[in-house]
Amino acid sequence: MNGQLIKELLAFEADHTWINENLETLLDQYADQWIAVKNGQVLANDPDLTGLLSKLSDPAHTCVEYITREPLEMVL
Repeated sequence: MNGQLIKELLAFEADHTWINENLETLLDQYADQWIAVKNGQVLANDPDLTGLLSKLSDPAHTCVEYITREPLEMVL
């Protein structure tokens, strides 16, 4: 892996961790919405994923998550 890719992956992981650590505050502001986070800052939010992605200049390098109090079901 090259250094730039590792740096981007670590930044993405840090943003995901930031979301988890700030989930209660985020739920108060963005419940049942998609949010985009980069460098520990919410860049945009939208109830629709397509709407959120259209607001981002670089969606491929931005942490995007759905914020909800509902338990998520995963099908493996």
